[in-house]
Formats: sequence, C-alpha cells, structure tokens
Amino acid sequence: MRKGQTYYEILNVTPSTTSGELKRIYKELLLSTHPDKVEQNLQNSRSILSQKIHSIDKITEAYRVLSDEKLRKEYDKNLLEENKKSGVYKFGEGVDEVSLDSFDFLEETEEYTKKCPRCQTNGSFKLTDDLLEEFAVESAESQDGMFQVLTQCTSCSLWLKVNFYAVDDYEDED
Repeated sequence: MRKGQTYYEILNVTPSTTSGELKRIYKELLLSTHPDKVEQNLQNSRSILSQKIHSIDKITEAYRVLSDEKLRKEYDKNLLEENKKSGVYKFGEGVDEVSLDSFDFLEETEEYTKKCPRCQTNGSFKLTDDLLEEFAVESAESQDGMFQVLTQCTSCSLWLKVNFYAVDDYEDED
C-alpha cells in the first residue's frame, strides 16, 4: 500500500487534525503547488529547494481519503497494520521500556542494535536514524522533549518501547 510518504505527511497534518483544518490546509497546498505560484516562489525565494512540493494529484488523493471518515478509518487501519509488519510503529504499549543509550551503535551500518532480553538473539532489535525520525512520537508521559518508538524483535514477539531525545546534527545558518 505505502510507497514513500503517508497521506498525513503529504498534507503535513496529524491524525488528530480536524476536518476544518484539513480542508484549509488542502486549499493552501493546492494554491502553493499551482504552476504559476511555484514559478513565482522560485523567483522570490532562495529556500524553495528545501520545501517538499507534491503533485496536485497526490495532494488531491490524500485529501480525498483523509476527508472521508470511512476511507480515513480504513486507511488508518491499513497504515497501522503495515507499520506493525515492518516491526516499528508509533502506537501501543511495549512490554519493556528502554533507552536508546542501551543500544550499541554500529558505525559501518549506522544502525542501533540490541540483544533481545527474551530470546537472547544478538542484534535482533535494529533502528536507524531514518526509522527513528519517521516513527517516533513525543512521549505523553514526559514533558521534557523525550521521544519514543516501539520496535519488535526480529526473532521473537517481544516489543520494546525505546525512549530517546532528538539531537540536531547541525546549526541553522542565517
């Protein structure tokens, strides 16, 4: 089902976005991606290259699904199932809660790995910065900017809730 970004990412909204907000954002995106507006922005903005521009077809399809309650529920269900199958997803409760600091970092593959506490398989929990960025959500229990992600052992059914803090690798240049 999913190749690339989710409909939520295309519209830059969250699952809790109201239908009114969704409609407003959809209209703004359509206006900002109109060929005349894109050309005008290219001439007026040096930072246009850092903005992700989606096709009108993708934006329209995302809005069509997310604005229809029945289609949205079906989409959310399918998205959740797909994410569960990948072994990493944003929702639910893990059996054990651990810190990302307890993972080993392999520089050659740029992966965080951990031995499963249940089945004792080495490296059965694997995370990358890309996975953390895509699937992490801000911790509801913590008000200090902590993020968390759920991940499943590749050898058994154990899930871990991994807590971590985001660190910027770069400083914004003016």
